[in-house]
Amino acid sequence: MMEMKVHAMIAAAMLGAAPAASPVRADPAIPVAVANFDFSDTSGEPVDQSETHERRLRQLSDFLRQQLATSGKLKLINLPCEKAQCTATDPGFEALASQAKQVGARFIVIGIVEKTSTLIGWVKYSVLNVEDQRAVCGELITYRGDTDESWRRAAKFSAGQIVSRCPLGG
Repeated sequence: MMEMKVHAMIAAAMLGAAPAASPVRADPAIPVAVANFDFSDTSGEPVDQSETHERRLRQLSDFLRQQLATSGKLKLINLPCEKAQCTATDPGFEALASQAKQVGARFIVIGIVEKTSTLIGWVKYSVLNVEDQRAVCGELITYRGDTDESWRRAAKFSAGQIVSRCPLGG
């Protein structure tokens, strides 16, 4: 009998201490724009792969956007120049930051893919605050191989790093 009273008192205390039920509000997704990435090929390979690399570069930027959008933490904002060059080199990061701000983005992702050999490539990205154009994070990653799949894996890894490591909240 005493044991039942103790259990009842513990249950009552626990219920009394429980917060009132209220709908859970998710944090709003952070508006982010992603510029197209620049490309540099210093591999010195004799075969002209310009068309292949241009295609892969578009796919990398598009896949990066898609990966960031599906994270649920970011709201992708399209830049007015997205179908054109739209890179940190042309029209430049100041112009991109201005465009991103005008369309409601708080941050913009810029970057470059550098092919140093058939085997090794690099992706460098920076995430800039559009208010002051300062980098809030960035990284240099390496990937192996010059294939559609290796570029795709580099984009996926970069997206994961941006979502998990960049201080975009608050």
